[in-house]
Amino acid sequence: MTPTPTGRTGRKWDQALRGARDIFFRDGYSGASVDDIARAAGVSKATLYTYFPEKSTMYHEVVRNELDRLAQTAPIDIDPGLSARQALPLIGRQIACWLSQPPVASLHRITLAEALRFPELVASWREIRDRLLHDPVRRHLERWSAQGELDIPDAALAAEQLIALSATVVQDGAIFGMAARTRTTGTRAPGPDDPAIARIGDSAARLFLIAHRPRNGDCSLSTASA
Repeated sequence: MTPTPTGRTGRKWDQALRGARDIFFRDGYSGASVDDIARAAGVSKATLYTYFPEKSTMYHEVVRNELDRLAQTAPIDIDPGLSARQALPLIGRQIACWLSQPPVASLHRITLAEALRFPELVASWREIRDRLLHDPVRRHLERWSAQGELDIPDAALAAEQLIALSATVVQDGAIFGMAARTRTTGTRAPGPDDPAIARIGDSAARLFLIAHRPRNGDCSLSTASA
């Protein structure tokens, strides 16, 4: 693969990158045309080819830029003083909320669609997803397990299970629902208190608490607030 350009700056570069992002997010790699990207960016094809000699180079730069942007976010934000019963509904909502955000859902969709062509980008997506979701969730679970609030023999596996439970329905709907959208549609991103997010996050927490309750433990769930 042609190496991606680095260190580019300036108005035309920003326009080219934004236009490529909009078209790749809307049409995917295979469906995107250079003509559409040039129109969306408001630049000539000659200008695009100055920055990106190949469409694959352009795609790689767009995805890498978006992954760098996502890496700066912190979707899991839990007070360490909360008990497992108090915190798990909040964690479930935060996972569901982040995964259903249009930029996250679109990025997930296009990287999965081109996993065979760009395996290194899928690996980068997974690394960032693990750092932002799996690792902080695992640390919370390890703490609650050590305190006797939960019975978790394998915190790494349990973290994956909680993420999967929290992503159910919301993630698939967001991925497939974003197929024909762009970031300019004005669609409001869901928040932790949106009814669908709250219902799925709270249900994930309830199932998780039942599965990992200590012996004679209380697995009841109080109403969470984000």
